[in-house]
Amino acid sequence: MSKRDAVLIVGGGALQVPLVREAQALGLLPLVTDRNPHAPAFKLSGVQPFVLDTYDVAGHEELTRDLLRIYAIRGVCTAGSDTAPTVAAAAAVAGTPAIPLQVAQSTHNKLYVRNYLGENLDEYQPSWWVTGSFLAPHLPYPVVVKPLTQRGSRGVSFVQNYHAFETAIKVAQSYGPQYLIEQCLTGTEHSVEGLFGNDGELLWFNIVDRFFDYSSGVPIETGHVNPSALAPLDCGALKIMFAEVAYALGITWGPFKIDALLTPEGHPKVLECTARLSGGWDCQGTSPMTARNPMRALLQLACDLPVDAPLTWKPLQGYAACAAILPQQTGLVRALPQWWAQSVMGYPQKVIWAIQPGETLAPATHNGNRAGFCLAWGTTHGEAWSRAHQAADALAESIEVAPC
Repeated sequence: MSKRDAVLIVGGGALQVPLVREAQALGLLPLVTDRNPHAPAFKLSGVQPFVLDTYDVAGHEELTRDLLRIYAIRGVCTAGSDTAPTVAAAAAVAGTPAIPLQVAQSTHNKLYVRNYLGENLDEYQPSWWVTGSFLAPHLPYPVVVKPLTQRGSRGVSFVQNYHAFETAIKVAQSYGPQYLIEQCLTGTEHSVEGLFGNDGELLWFNIVDRFFDYSSGVPIETGHVNPSALAPLDCGALKIMFAEVAYALGITWGPFKIDALLTPEGHPKVLECTARLSGGWDCQGTSPMTARNPMRALLQLACDLPVDAPLTWKPLQGYAACAAILPQQTGLVRALPQWWAQSVMGYPQKVIWAIQPGETLAPATHNGNRAGFCLAWGTTHGEAWSRAHQAADALAESIEVAPC
C-alpha cells in the first residue's frame, strides 16, 4: 500500500492555519504539531493532533521517524512560528530540503547574530552590549533592553534613563538570565523578507512598513502596510542589506526575514532576523490580498516540488494593511462585535480575533497578546491603512467587557 504524501508543519496556531490550507490545496496531507491540544490548525488537518512543544527539537526528530513509517513526508516547514531549528532538525531526519541545523540555530540566537555581524557587517547594526559588558550609568540613553530568546517584543523595554534600567533588566530576565542592550535608533521600521530557491535565486522579496506605539515603554506593533511606500533607492538599500546579511549567516535556501530600521540618513539596520517567513498576518494575509502567495512557494520549496513562476515577476494588485485591535479596557470578554461580518465598511476586509468570550482582556503588554487584527485592501498605501486602522479602532471600542 502506497504512503500518502504529507508535509510536517511545526506550529498549529492561527498563523499556521493559512499554511495548512495551502498544503491541502497542493494535495499534501498536513501533519501539525503544537503544544496546545486545542490549536486551531489541528481542526483542519484531517489527522490526529500531534501535541508537542514546537521548541522540542529532539521530540520532533523522534516524531518524524515514527511518521515516516506511515506517511511519505515530502517536506517540513512553518510560517509565523520562530522554530527554525526544529524545522531544520525534523527535515534532516525526513531527508527533505532545509537549511542546515547549525545555520538555523545561529540565526535563532540574537547574541550570535550581533557578534557575527559585528565582525563582518557592522554597518548594518546599532551599537550593542551584552550582560556584564557595560556600565549602566554611562550608557547612551535611551537604550533598548531585550531577552536573548524571545520574539514578538516579549520582555523588551525602552529605557530612557539609568533610574529605569533596573526594572527593565528584571523584565528581560524573567525570560532568561542573559539579555541584550541596544542603542535606540530613530527612523522607520520595516519587515524585509524573501525566499531563496534551490540555486540561491531570490524567488520572492518583500518590504512592508510597520507602525508602533512606544507610549507604554514597550514596542507594541499597531500594524503594517504591504507593500512598502519607501522610495526605490531606500528599498534598494534594504534589499542589498537583506542579501548580504542572509549570505553572511549562511542562508542561501528557503525563507529569511529581517526586522529592519531605516535611519533618517537612509542607512538600513538589522533589529532582528530569523530563518522563517513573517508572522503578524503578513505572508498569511496582506501578501495574498495583493495577489502574492509566498506560503505556496515555501511549501513547494520545502517539499521539493516545482515552484511557480518567481513571485517577484508578478505585478502587485493594490495595497493591503493589517491593523491591531488594541482595546484599553480590562475585564472578562462577554461578547465580540459582530457588525464587521456584514462588511458594512463597504470594502474588502477580514477580522481575526486572538481572544474569545470568557477570556480575560487587558491592554497589550507585548505583541503576542494583542486582541485581534483587521485586514483591509486599498488602491493606495494610505487608503489601505486608513481602512484597516479605523475598523480596528471601532472593533476595540465595541468589545463587551464585564468586570473580573
